[in-house]
Amino acid sequence: MGDGNKSISFFGLVAMGIGCMLGTSWLLLTGPWLEVAGGPLNLAVAFALCIVVELPFAFAYMEAIPMLPRQGGEVVYSSAAFGPGGGFAVGWAGVLMNSIVFCWVDLAAISLLDELFPAPGRVGLLYTVGGHSVTLPNVLCQLALAGAIVYIQYRGADLCASLAKLATVVLLTMCLAGLAVCFSHFDPAVYAADGGLEFHFSGSASLLSMLVFSVAGWETVAKAAADATGPAARKAGAALITCLLIVTALLCLVPTAVAGNLPWRSAVDRTAPFADVLVSITGWPAVRLAFLATAFVGAVGVMNSTLYSSSRMLYGLARSKLVPGGFGRLHPRYGTPTRCVWFAAAFVLPAPFTGKLFFRPLIHVASLATIVMWVMTLAAVLRLRRTRSDLPRPVRMPGGRPMAAFGVLAALFLAGNILLPFSPGALTPLEYLLALGLTALGSGLYRLRDRSLTRQEREALILGDGRKEV
Repeated sequence: MGDGNKSISFFGLVAMGIGCMLGTSWLLLTGPWLEVAGGPLNLAVAFALCIVVELPFAFAYMEAIPMLPRQGGEVVYSSAAFGPGGGFAVGWAGVLMNSIVFCWVDLAAISLLDELFPAPGRVGLLYTVGGHSVTLPNVLCQLALAGAIVYIQYRGADLCASLAKLATVVLLTMCLAGLAVCFSHFDPAVYAADGGLEFHFSGSASLLSMLVFSVAGWETVAKAAADATGPAARKAGAALITCLLIVTALLCLVPTAVAGNLPWRSAVDRTAPFADVLVSITGWPAVRLAFLATAFVGAVGVMNSTLYSSSRMLYGLARSKLVPGGFGRLHPRYGTPTRCVWFAAAFVLPAPFTGKLFFRPLIHVASLATIVMWVMTLAAVLRLRRTRSDLPRPVRMPGGRPMAAFGVLAALFLAGNILLPFSPGALTPLEYLLALGLTALGSGLYRLRDRSLTRQEREALILGDGRKEV
């Protein structure tokens, strides 16, 4: 974790970001996206809105990363701006978001394996919960997959980045090839079927709350930047924007391509409608298996990237003395925060035993945590301009004050869309309870922090030696 261990290149940063974002959503969430949006046109509008509301936050990261290029990412930015309470709030939100995604993708990976190899999902039934079957083979597979990712995290940032590069190349190659085939057979009449061209803003707004989860992951670059090589560290902001634009475009194009070949209501209940459309076009059943296998590779890439981010954010909290100091211990050989890795991975332990009961609730709680993290980072950047003008700013947030003002409006819109009971994307009571429980867990860790540090000592931990308060 020290300077001598930096080894992630610019492409490694982009690969980790894309690998964390693309994952399995492009194949497994096409049906749910179309259902929530109420048609492909509403879906396209939701993705356009997603880009618009996320850009101000991404621009804020562009300024923050080179200004405070230290382990912990958002923890450092918010601690410097708002003190220990603010640093912990955004850090815990980041730990939750990435840990929940790690857990969710482990569930998604097993769904893919069930499609590839149906037997494990049908034998060894333990019980059913919420109408979903829990089988012994699936439980063992989920735990084994999570264990393999934990081992990779033990070995350090270079191995994590190598896995991310491999997963990203495979995903992009297969996804682009599939899109080329689908759009070569695109039929506007099919796209318009079942009211596909009818527009309802409520549908777009409802989907937007899910897309915050699906398009999240570009902020992984902020954590990985501390392990980057020289030129890559200076271009980390550009890597982040690159990830956001590429993946959002691909995620929008996949359901659009499906809706142009299959009436969108027919795609809603299918596990992998993109693969099904390709089979109907090519006449090759093996295509479906190939795409399911590709999505599984993507799932492994997402689990790798999110566990990396979650453990590094928890390590950043430990370095800032905002959680018990034991989380700050490093592996004697690999220099990795092993206790943080184990803590983040522990989130997956209950998942195999609940089946798909929490599949969608996890998405919405992760979206809420993501919004907290983005909003706090934007607010930290704006505050640090006034309170710590001595910090280096090799990159300024594009758009100046108008973009900052728009970012505030975007923050209010995202928060209202998911928190206000009457909004289209509001949390359900179960999701509120899940969020409150995880918040209580974080509060317990915060109470156990080291309270003996003075403000100056804590500031030195965050900003580095030699920095003085303005």
